Amino acid sequence: MLEKWRNHHVLLLAALTAVSSGGFAEAQVETGEQATSLSSKLFAMLKSSGVATLSVGPVWESTGNTQTFYLAPNIEKTYSANHASHALVDGEIFLGIQKPIREKLDGQIGLAVATTSNASLSGDIWDDADSLFNNYTYSYQVRHTHVAIKGKLLSDRGYIVTPWVSGSVGVGFNQSHDYSNTPTISEAVVMSNFASHTTTAFTYTLGAGVQRHLNQHWQAGIGYEFADWGRSQLSRAPGQTLNNGLSLSHLYTNGFLLNLTYSA
Repeated sequence: MLEKWRNHHVLLLAALTAVSSGGFAEAQVETGEQATSLSSKLFAMLKSSGVATLSVGPVWESTGNTQTFYLAPNIEKTYSANHASHALVDGEIFLGIQKPIREKLDGQIGLAVATTSNASLSGDIWDDADSLFNNYTYSYQVRHTHVAIKGKLLSDRGYIVTPWVSGSVGVGFNQSHDYSNTPTISEAVVMSNFASHTTTAFTYTLGAGVQRHLNQHWQAGIGYEFADWGRSQLSRAPGQTLNNGLSLSHLYTNGFLLNLTYSA
């Protein structure tokens, strides 16, 4: 009887050991599969390729703002801005990386350096801030350059073109220069000109467009871009004791840029 009980006990222990070993082995296999899957996803996330884009095209500036301020305790002027927009040439070089974010959606991030030709601002000057004494005209230019972090999302769904959206934030350098004023009547006294000045400002862009593959590495496209140059300002004129020169809190441009992209 005792021997029979021992045999049953041994069989029970053997069965439990086999079940435990099998379960442990299955758990190890499952854990290994999860680790492999996680590694594959992590590798896909880290997988990226170099990308470079050259963009160039016409953009149009926003007009200046009418401003009134004192140049000295008894000298007040209004600078009435003309509402005319001029075409400028904008160019940008983008260097970054591109990687898949999810199926049929790629992302790019990198550094963008852009520059724009001179924006021309002009208007009339009213003595004593009175439109009846519209005795001068003025003009000056603003040149913009910026360095920014730029991101881009591309949705490649196998169509003939790939749509994309982009955005950037960065530091802009706005050089206000070549200010001049011209009397419109013979009685007007020639005034000193505001001095040139370069302002460092926060700048950003927003864009959208399409591009098409030319071959394995090259794509060409076109896009719309809105840009805010940020703040710009002229310095005081000789003899000026109050305030500074003409300034803008924002100068906006809108335009269309052709782009050529190389992907490694």
